[in-house]
Amino acid sequence: MVPLSAGLDVAAHEMTHGVITNTANLVYRNQPGALNEAYADIFGAIIDDENWEIGEDIMGPGAIADGRTALRSLSDPSKFPVNEAYIPYGNGDGLYPSHMDEYYDLPLHLDNGGVHINSSIINHAAYLTAQEIGRDALGQIYYRALVHYLTPYSDFQEARQVLIQSAIDLYGEGSEEALATASGFDQVGIYE
Repeated sequence: MVPLSAGLDVAAHEMTHGVITNTANLVYRNQPGALNEAYADIFGAIIDDENWEIGEDIMGPGAIADGRTALRSLSDPSKFPVNEAYIPYGNGDGLYPSHMDEYYDLPLHLDNGGVHINSSIINHAAYLTAQEIGRDALGQIYYRALVHYLTPYSDFQEARQVLIQSAIDLYGEGSEEALATASGFDQVGIYE
């Protein structure tokens, strides 16, 4: 990789971790940690709105030659492989998951229980939601949930509930935004 500061999305990702610490303070392990990483990726992708990739501007020539053109993809998580040590804990595909059927049940000593790997499920839900309502509304909904509803131990199912509630708070019951938020989570297998 080249210096991390070369990527606007990566810089925004890292700054978002500071916002997370001072709001929901999501614990950095298992599903709360994956939400933490997903939030950082989502806001990085909102700020650097050229695409739905994270880290495409920091990849070195060797990584690019090996087919690693970004760190993660919100639009197509399975575009990239996971570390070989993680494969036995997933569904065997060895790729970043985009659905709960592909969730990696990692022990804490590997990626803090899957904080980077499993963040791609939430990332993909956010991407699917944004395809219906746009980045601006997505950002408003996710920020409201972070500030008002999420707690240090929130899991994926609770995130679904509070993100839908945030969409209702901002746009109304039955709004396009609330329905799109629910649909994004449905499509990645996170239900009520």
